[in-house]
Amino acid sequence: MKKLACLFLLFVSLHGLAATQRVEIMGMVCAFCAQGIEKSLQTIDDVDDIYVNIDNYFVVIESTSEKGIPDEMIKNIIVDAGYDVKKIELINESVKNVRAQYEKK
Repeated sequence: MKKLACLFLLFVSLHGLAATQRVEIMGMVCAFCAQGIEKSLQTIDDVDDIYVNIDNYFVVIESTSEKGIPDEMIKNIIVDAGYDVKKIELINESVKNVRAQYEKK
């Protein structure tokens, strides 16, 4: 039982080290755009999960790093893919929660 409790605490503490960033993107208007952006962002080693919302023009990136992915790296990848970045911010939600929130609607 102690091992199970230790594993649970370890999992919770490791998950707490992840950072989630919300990126507002201008020019992303179709599923093909979303797919290209997602594929480009998945090339970053620290990316754990990605959610792309084309209706609201944003991407949420969850990384394995406590600090997240450097903003300049995200911006360069998105600009190289042919889109503009309006805003990048850290948020206090996981990709899973954001995905669930927007897929309910």
